Amino acid sequence: MDNTAKIYTLYFVLTDTITSIIHKSKNSSENFDGDELFNRFLTRGKNQYSDILYDLAAEIGLAHSKAEEEYGRIATRIASFLGTLRDGKNVGLVFALWTAVELALSFDFSISENQPDLVYDLEEKLSLGHEKYLAAQSNSEEWQNIDSIMKSKLGDF
Repeated sequence: MDNTAKIYTLYFVLTDTITSIIHKSKNSSENFDGDELFNRFLTRGKNQYSDILYDLAAEIGLAHSKAEEEYGRIATRIASFLGTLRDGKNVGLVFALWTAVELALSFDFSISENQPDLVYDLEEKLSLGHEKYLAAQSNSEEWQNIDSIMKSKLGDF
């Protein structure tokens, strides 16, 4: 899977998880806004990636070593579920979306009464997200709509 496919897959997982959070919140006293949650999780993901890059640029010291470990940990998780990051294109967005998905799943897990196995849930959600990506590509009108929504939320990639 190339990095663009990873972005679409992660986007679908993130939006589906946010939909789940909103649905669960309707049965409680808390109400969540989908756009606000999306922006919160994505911003945290982007900030984490930016922090890692900043610490990697330090080139020496403890911060650099920890950043290398964190970058390697995230890259390994992405590779184990979605395949190796390719050619450096959009790596930052893949990392940010991956982190956003992990944060959203953790939040969803924390408000769930029936707490699923997070690893199994992640695998299943990634598989469904990739299926949505492939299905959307086969319908040009749906694809254009999804692509424009994503570009408005994520920018050009």
